[in-house]
Amino acid sequence: MNYQLHASYLYLQPLVDNIETHFQDATHILHIARNDIRVVTFAGEAYVIKSFNIPNSINRFAYRFLRDSKAKRSYNYSLTLGDDICPAPVAYIEHFQHGLLAQSYYISRYFDYDFTLRPLLDEVAFENRQGILQHFAAFTYQLHQNGILHRDYSPGNILIKKQEKGYQFKIIDVNRMHFKRLNLNDRLTNFARLMTDDATLKTIVYHYAQLINKPANELFALAIKYRDQFASRRKLKNTLRGR
Repeated sequence: MNYQLHASYLYLQPLVDNIETHFQDATHILHIARNDIRVVTFAGEAYVIKSFNIPNSINRFAYRFLRDSKAKRSYNYSLTLGDDICPAPVAYIEHFQHGLLAQSYYISRYFDYDFTLRPLLDEVAFENRQGILQHFAAFTYQLHQNGILHRDYSPGNILIKKQEKGYQFKIIDVNRMHFKRLNLNDRLTNFARLMTDDATLKTIVYHYAQLINKPANELFALAIKYRDQFASRRKLKNTLRGR
């Protein structure tokens, strides 16, 4: 086993040492698919454990010798992003079989959010929808200004918590990140995975355009273009997979 436990959470060593047992015993399940995500309570605090699917043989080799595993990248990128942008990282754990990566886990603090971006995009009657979309545009703008490009910037990966004044946003599933100076295409491409309707996308992009001081119609046209390109690629991929 290979792991890294954050210095602020050394008291969680028993959780790391028995990660498989704690994960299997968890009853608060957030997501079950290719990767499983569950919430555990340990030492009086809630933590999220993400269990990554065992990769194929090629990636098992690659994640052992050529590049960091998704669990390790999630941990390291979260450290880079900071607690204001994503839930605080606690640890990553990697298990190996025959020298190759097998099961791997990422642990973070639980962020008690109120909703993800998904219902906000889907429900026109969502309370204070226009105001929250404006806050979301500002949050995205700050990410981009700081050279942060989340390559899976999809609605389920954007958590929102209502506060006394405004809203707090955090991003998850951060194992695919780019840190660089972003050009206009990078910025507008980042909205593609939201896969929302024209009117909602227009609201977001128009607020974003005001912040970046660019023509709103030009930015909206680019956002539509990249969204539709992404939708076409995803449809083709699903067709090839027989979905």
